[in-house]
Parts: sequence; C-alpha cells; structure tokens
Amino acid sequence: MLCMQLNPAPETTNEKMHKAKAVLEVVVVFGSILLLIALVGLSPAGSWERQVSNRFFIEYGIMIIFPLLLLVATRRNLAAYGLSFRNFSYHLDIAATALVPVALASAAFAFVDYREWHGSLILAALRIAVLFVTGWLLKRKPTAAGKGVLLSTFLPLLFIGLAMGTWLGNALTAIVFYLFFVGFGEELLFRGYIQSRLNVAFGKPFKFMGVNYGWGIVIASTLFGLMHVLNIGSLVGGRWELAWWWGLWTFFGGLVLGFVREKSGGIIAPAILHGLPQAIAYAVLGL
Repeated sequence: MLCMQLNPAPETTNEKMHKAKAVLEVVVVFGSILLLIALVGLSPAGSWERQVSNRFFIEYGIMIIFPLLLLVATRRNLAAYGLSFRNFSYHLDIAATALVPVALASAAFAFVDYREWHGSLILAALRIAVLFVTGWLLKRKPTAAGKGVLLSTFLPLLFIGLAMGTWLGNALTAIVFYLFFVGFGEELLFRGYIQSRLNVAFGKPFKFMGVNYGWGIVIASTLFGLMHVLNIGSLVGGRWELAWWWGLWTFFGGLVLGFVREKSGGIIAPAILHGLPQAIAYAVLGL
C-alpha cells in the first residue's frame, strides 16, 4: 500500500493510550477466538462435526458470534463496523468488479503449493498484482450491469460439476460453509471488527487509488496472516506445526480484502470475494 501523509501533528498522551487500548482489545479478542476454536476442534463436538460434515461449522460459528456479541454488548454502531445492508446493489457491484482479478489469481492454486516457499511467493506476487488491478478497476464507479458476473460466470461451473456426478449435498454444504461461514466469518472478524476498531484509533491518514486507509488494514492483515501461520486446523490431526509460508501470502490477500472493505464501506463485498471462489471450487470438485 502506498503511504502519503504530510506533517503529522505530534501525538498526545491520550491519543497514544487510545491506540494502545485498541490494539490490546483487538489482540485479546483475536487470541480468545483462536483459543475457543482450538478447544472446540479438539473436543468430542469437533470430532463429531467433522465426521458428519467434514467442515468446521462450529469453529467458524464462534468467529461470527464472538465479535457480534462484543459489538452488541458494547453498543457500537454496527454499520461503522461494516455490518449494513444499505445500498446492497452497490456492494454487489464492487464485488463483481473485483471478482474477475481475484478469481483469476485464485486459479494459481491448481498449480502451486500454497504452504511451500515457492508457491507462497507466487501467490503473494499475484495478490500484490490483484491489489493494484482491483484498485484501478474500482476507481471507476461500478455499474449495475456488472452484477451479472456473479451468476453468469460461476453458476454454469456449478451445474457442470453436479452433472459430472458431484454429490448435491456435499456441493450445497461447501457453498454454505465457504461463502457464509469462512467468507463472512473471517471478514466479520478481520475486516469488520479488527480493521474498523483500529481505524477508530489510528484514523485513515493515507490514500491508495483514491481510497483512504490507515494502520488498521495493515494490522488486520498481519493478524489474518498470523492466524494461518498458527495453523490451528493441524491440531485436529495431532501434529501441530507453524505454516509460515501460508501466512505470508494471506497477509497480502488481507490487504486486497481490506482495500475492498474501505472502498465499499462494508464487509459484504470482501465476504463475497473471500468465500465465493472457494465455495464454487469445492462444490465443483466435490471436496
């Protein structure tokens, strides 16, 4: 991200304390959610869940419920944290405009190993390219006609996959899980709660492709990458290991999603961009 800030005023003690409090709150919430997810994954409930659905619905449910309860309990403006359905067609236009470069970059998963250094560097480079391409595309006001990309591009792929013998139940659970639990859940936590909370404390003094942003997007993307480094899902197999290279490229992916969140003013568009390509891929492949 490009940083442009002219002659910032010296920070007061209160401002420093406000920023420190925001970072501490975010870290505590982030750590608490990961701990709860780990405990559920290792519990009989988590084992039963994976046997029945081969998904992590309960764990991602925690990722959704925890921030929502916090925001409601502290009486914060949900719209300010990206949770608003106002101008819904505009959010769909933003998602449709950014979906093509995001989907094209995601095609690289078929050729590289995202947990190895060479694959991670390729994916990181692609995410940086997507950031600039998406920024350039979104400088122009999206039109309603762009919404057709969401259906006309991906629904035929889904029907082809089903016609080739993909089990309908598995396809539907894949779509629900990756679009509404993974996509919405991770965006609610990282781009909704964390990025917005830090924006309140740090402000948005920088600009990229006409969009204001601040340290919130950088810290949220760092934590997003850290979550993948910690690789909590490997606990289930009984052999936990850090996944540094997975965390590297997901950091840059977080910057793309964070930029879209700032551009659209909500988490609907980044949630679609995050979850839809995975949902369709897993539904078609029958995974």
